[in-house]
Amino acid sequence: MKNFTLSVLFLFAMLNISFAQEKEKRQEVGINFTSLNNFGVTYKIGTSKNLWRFNILAINFNNNKDEEANTQQQVHENYNQGAGISIGKEFRKVITKNLEFRYGFDVAFNYNWSKNINKNNNDYYESERTIYTPSLIGVIGANYIFSDNLAFGVELLPRFSYRTGKNRIVNGGAETKGDISGFGFNLNNDVARLSLSYRF
Repeated sequence: MKNFTLSVLFLFAMLNISFAQEKEKRQEVGINFTSLNNFGVTYKIGTSKNLWRFNILAINFNNNKDEEANTQQQVHENYNQGAGISIGKEFRKVITKNLEFRYGFDVAFNYNWSKNINKNNNDYYESERTIYTPSLIGVIGANYIFSDNLAFGVELLPRFSYRTGKNRIVNGGAETKGDISGFGFNLNNDVARLSLSYRF
């Protein structure tokens, strides 16, 4: 009987912990951007102090074509497309009622393709690049909480990356191809990301 009573008490304790965790469970959806041409969406799930992060980021499409107004002998074309995904973990600490500190990490993968064409009378130059970039990213930032459901965030994203890809250049009638590879560490202002998220 004693063992049965202890088992029942243990079961109730576990249920209470489970219910408490369920009450604390949180989900967030939002948009994030580093520029007008570089934005993405984010989804987070977890608790108020510990969340999984899922980002579809760095979506950018930029196509430009310029021609000389009078002769149309000079043509400049620029094309750029890119996208990326990341998965990571985020931890939060309350600073004030409306301010949260957050930190964590992401594992990311980015794809970028670019092409530039310059035509000038009989001269022709074209360069094309395809780059794949896996990265390990640190997350350091803060949230300003407008209400129970709405928050504005800013985060710095120092990253260690490896780049690999292909490069092609056409200069006149000559074509050259090459490989791209290299490691890099980035901690500049351009790795700052702004976000607006809805919590539920």
